[in-house]
Amino acid sequence: MARTSILKDAEGTRQALIRAGLDLFGRNGFDATSTREIAQAAKVNSAGIAYHFGGKDGLRKACAEAIIARMQAVLMGGEPTAPIAADRDVATEHLLALIDRMIAFLTTAPESEMIARFVVREMFTPSPAFDTIYGGLFEPVHRRVCQVWAAATGMEPEAPATRLAVFAAIGQLVYFRIARPAVTRRMGWDRIGPEQARAIAETIRRSVRASILACRGEAS
Repeated sequence: MARTSILKDAEGTRQALIRAGLDLFGRNGFDATSTREIAQAAKVNSAGIAYHFGGKDGLRKACAEAIIARMQAVLMGGEPTAPIAADRDVATEHLLALIDRMIAFLTTAPESEMIARFVVREMFTPSPAFDTIYGGLFEPVHRRVCQVWAAATGMEPEAPATRLAVFAAIGQLVYFRIARPAVTRRMGWDRIGPEQARAIAETIRRSVRASILACRGEAS
């Protein structure tokens, strides 16, 4: 029992440091964030960073790995990766369901803000943490969505046009997280809750469906 309690406490400390690292690295940048600030935010001893991660660089890598794990859970919707449907309409519905899950997360999940800050900062100033996120999340997810897009449209999965179309679709999703203050002000919303998230998702679903039909050569 005592060992179990110690392990739980250690994991709790580790997760608290990762949450603090995600928040502070995203807000202030890696260089401008001290280990003392991280430890204070996590409410733990600063020695815990070296103990659990080997230092600040190790914590940044752990933050990147935590993002990968969280986003994989969102993207899979709690289910193992299924074979890509050969039927183009089924593949289309798979893409639209993915949009629903991503919008719900990006607009209503509390942790989405600090994840977005961390990732955007890594985009502007790539570090080894960016390489971790790219290799563990961005590239494999983009490849997978390209395959589903190809099944939905009849295009080649790795054709430049397919890759760009998928980037354009993803960009619509991310905009509503990055530009949240502009969206809420222009829409007259005091927040983005479930109702607003559904309206956003439906708008993007229509846009993506129209893009798929255009790629098929069909009228929307």
